[in-house]
Order: sequence, then structure tokens, then C-alpha cells
Amino acid sequence: MAMPKPSEPNLPYSARLPRTEERNPSSMRLEKMPVGKAIELVLREEATVSGKLLKEKANIEQVVNAIARAFRSGGRLFYIGAGTSGRLGVLDASECPPTFRAEPNMVQAIIAGGDAALKRSIEGAEDDSRAGEKVIRSKDVTRKDVVVGVAASGTTRFVWGGLIEAKRRGGFTVLVCFNPYLEIPRKIRPAVVISADMGPEVLTGSTRLKAGTATKLLLNMFTTLAMVRIGKVKENLMVDLKPSNAKLRDRAVRIVQQLTGKDYVAAKIALENNGWVIRKAVSSPSRRRES
Repeated sequence: MAMPKPSEPNLPYSARLPRTEERNPSSMRLEKMPVGKAIELVLREEATVSGKLLKEKANIEQVVNAIARAFRSGGRLFYIGAGTSGRLGVLDASECPPTFRAEPNMVQAIIAGGDAALKRSIEGAEDDSRAGEKVIRSKDVTRKDVVVGVAASGTTRFVWGGLIEAKRRGGFTVLVCFNPYLEIPRKIRPAVVISADMGPEVLTGSTRLKAGTATKLLLNMFTTLAMVRIGKVKENLMVDLKPSNAKLRDRAVRIVQQLTGKDYVAAKIALENNGWVIRKAVSSPSRRRES
């Protein structure tokens, strides 16, 4: 289905109805399906996500390397989105400080409508391109930073306001969307566009489903693999974990055990003596046990 030209010609538009807005032939009788069959259908559709993202491997690699370069140079990663996309950005950003002992400003999330939009829909916020532009200015984005816009349709004005301003300031810009029909004017095209085709959702237009799963996977990869690249992981262990509760302190002890061969008590003492900083505890005099 062809789509009308946008009222703002300098912004991207979808030449056809986005795939996420098409009706899924497999779920046309969704309201009459037994619950068991509906569960099978949802899981079958979700199982296609990883394979479709794998086709974007080269683009994902480019983004991970750009984020790692930014971190090494003192730059930051910003996610900007609305609705589900914005909330997933907040989720990923909020988990970086405890997981990687990252400074709170290292990975930041911007959501249309502000913090109130985390719990309820803020009508019209996603349509305000100037608000997106303004928040990027307020963050003083520079060429050291990476700004990732997340919008399932690829046309969210708030996101584009932010991306355009970030690009103007020299930042490395990325668009994550799920609309293969998106047409982006060359002047504002981000450095990397990931536009994986997830196909129609089980519930037409509900991008919290496959598109949401794909977004979560992408953001997980961006931060996790970039943190690996800058040395915050040893083997497959979180050596910069911030042990802020009993569960994480227990995990920290086990990490020290696994990397040094110390028993539980000795590993815990090493952590206590080093302010619960795993790296310091690991470098305390001790050799890994030979297997």
C-alpha cells in the first residue's frame, strides 16, 4: 500500500505501509484460536527474530565498534526513542552502571515525554521533532558521542529531531528501525541504518512484540559487546561488576574464585580488602589453581 508524502519534506517517510502495520496471515483468526495454539504462533513468530537480525551483522558490528571508540575517547552513548522503543533504551542504559561499573552518564536514554512516559503514554510527544532536537542540544552532544535513534516505523519525528541535531554536531548517528520501505534524504541519513524486516506482527501494529524483541537484542549487543571491547569483561566474566546487593556480592566472590582459584572465604576477604572492586581483588597475590 502506497503512503502519502510527508507534510515535512525534509524528514524521512515510508514509501509503503511499514511491514509492522501489515496484517499477519498466520494470525487472521487470532481471537478464535485456542490459547495453546496462540502461544505456539507467538513463539514461532518470535523465533524468527534472531535470524533476521543476523542479516544485519555488518551494520551491528559497525555500531559496536563506534560505541567502543566513543567510550575509549571519553564519549557517551545516547538512545533516543518513544513508547516501547524509548522504554527499552531506558532499560538498557539503567543496567550498565551495575553490570559494568559504568559512570551514569556513559550510557543515557532519552524518551519522548520524559520520565512520565515510562509508566504511561504521553500523547503527541513522539510527534515533536523540536523537542528531540532540544534535548540533544541540552546534552551537549559532540563528535565524541554516539546517538542511536530507535523507532520501529523509522518515521518518529521526536527521534529524527534528535538524530538530525546530533549529526549536525558531528556525533556518530545510528537509526534502528524495522521498515525496509523507509526513504531517508541523503542530507540527514545517519552513519548506520539498521532496518531489519521483521514482517507483520501477530497483533497488527503492536511493535512491542517482534520489533520490541529485536530492539532488546540489538541494544543488548551494542552495550555488552562495546563493554567487552574496552576491557570490562575477562573471559566471559563481569570483572567490573558493581556488587551493590547480596546477590551481586555473591556473584563477585564467585568471579574472583573462578579467575584466581581461591576458595570462597579467601575470595571474599580479597574483595573486602579491596573495596569490593573485582579487578583489584583478582590482582591480589594468588595463583589460579591448576586443573
